[in-house]
Amino acid sequence: MKQLQAKQLTPEGFARYGAYQNLLDANDLAKKSILPPFGFFPDVMTLEFGDQPTVSVCKVKKAEKNIIGFMEAHAKTCEGLLPIDGDVIIYVGAAFGPPERWDPDKLEAFIVPKGTFVKLNALVIHGSQYAIDTEEAHLLCMLPARTFSNDMLSTMIKDDEKKVELVL
Repeated sequence: MKQLQAKQLTPEGFARYGAYQNLLDANDLAKKSILPPFGFFPDVMTLEFGDQPTVSVCKVKKAEKNIIGFMEAHAKTCEGLLPIDGDVIIYVGAAFGPPERWDPDKLEAFIVPKGTFVKLNALVIHGSQYAIDTEEAHLLCMLPARTFSNDMLSTMIKDDEKKVELVL
């Protein structure tokens, strides 16, 4: 089984997949705000939802091994993720061709600190998140309503030899 090293988020390293913003860093938020810094930082990131946005919650548990066995992407919308109470690893890649032809060897993995909002562009492969510094972590997930049933491309990795283990 191939191992995939999770790396720190950097603007250069993550730009092809979307954007991110540490929502707990008031100095950085102030640089992007149109208002004087007084504690409210509006419009720090734009999400392209073609429909009503919804807020969902993902609950993930720390595991002995972080194995990628599932990949998904959305053709028409971005997705927003915010780890609330723990750091997590996410994996991403470009969704070219039908899901059964997606190559797990072409994925990248990133460490997302709690409080850091990540925007995944449309047609970016992703899947479950993995708790790394707490026994479980909760993530706020933003998508248009019912995306799981009307805009989800996905595939299971059935062959154990093609599965990938995420490592720190």
